[in-house]
Amino acid sequence: MTDQSGYLLMHAAIRVELDRLATFAQDFAAGRRRPGPRQLTALRAHIGDVIDMIHHHHVGEDRFLWPMLREAVGPSAELDALSDDHDELDPLMDTIRAALQEGPGGAADLADAAVRLRDLMTPHLAEEEAVVVPIVAERISPKRHAAMEKAMRKALPIRMGFAVPWVMTADAELARPVLRSAPLRMILRLTRGRYTRRLQDAYGDLAPANPDIALTARAEVVIPVGPEAVYAAISDVTRMGRWSPECYRSEWDDAATGPAIGARFSGSSRHGIARWTRECVVTTAKPGEEFAFRTLWRAPFFDSTTWRFQLSPVPGGTRLVQTMALSAGRGMLLYERVTGRDRSMPKAMATTLDSIRADLSTHSPAGV
Repeated sequence: MTDQSGYLLMHAAIRVELDRLATFAQDFAAGRRRPGPRQLTALRAHIGDVIDMIHHHHVGEDRFLWPMLREAVGPSAELDALSDDHDELDPLMDTIRAALQEGPGGAADLADAAVRLRDLMTPHLAEEEAVVVPIVAERISPKRHAAMEKAMRKALPIRMGFAVPWVMTADAELARPVLRSAPLRMILRLTRGRYTRRLQDAYGDLAPANPDIALTARAEVVIPVGPEAVYAAISDVTRMGRWSPECYRSEWDDAATGPAIGARFSGSSRHGIARWTRECVVTTAKPGEEFAFRTLWRAPFFDSTTWRFQLSPVPGGTRLVQTMALSAGRGMLLYERVTGRDRSMPKAMATTLDSIRADLSTHSPAGV
């Protein structure tokens, strides 16, 4: 039977991307997300490549896949309708490109076009799979299918450095049979790191985080002021250097001026003789409830840590819980253990929370 994993994997990549873009665009238009100039530049480049990939997919279907299927089944109103859908989808992608060029002034148009594209593309892809997959499975031999794909690749070359990591990271199960190809495995190994950085630059907190947690820590304290005052303090990252025994400076970055989902800042820390600065992105910003951020996976730092502050009202003030979750490879985990940072982290976090409590108890009116 003809393997259609590559076709389905392309559809998975399109779904993942359009869901992510629609979420970003709606937050942007509503003011919940305020991307800076660097992020918008990265997003334009990334979405430009994505749109090129989707357009390539549509042209390949119209010029190669549909004719092959019509040879097998004869005239088909269903295939005609799928081709007609492309004429409706492509102008929306042009609108998205134009809206991104306008920056903040194009946020409303971006949200409208991104949501419409997602909502039209989702049933279109489902219909394609319902029509195409059975025909290929029943009527198209593996040899004929491979010849069609070879002709398509020759006539419509793509940028493998973007296409391979974009598609292969969309669905691990679908990617598994495709990655039996040694050349594709090699391309993915060589391009995945750069693609991951590009995705972080474009989407910030919406870029997938490494799910493998290697180290965690937790501390909590009760502060005799209200949740709103505590949130205002801990979400102002420029104040963290006053309280933390490890972080000594944090500064908002890429035009960010305060806590918002996707806002960027740089944080400088020290442990023993080591000094380092990390780029961070805000992942949660709920006044009075929760503030969280994570460090971005960037060479030479092949790790990412999510720092989370959760607030809850209690009699006499606010319970503040701080947690950290480190995603890292063996090298970074070895550093944590050799330097003793894995053991000292809970104590450092407790010291930070005690300092926040002392500061706010002194400078905030009770109950505020």
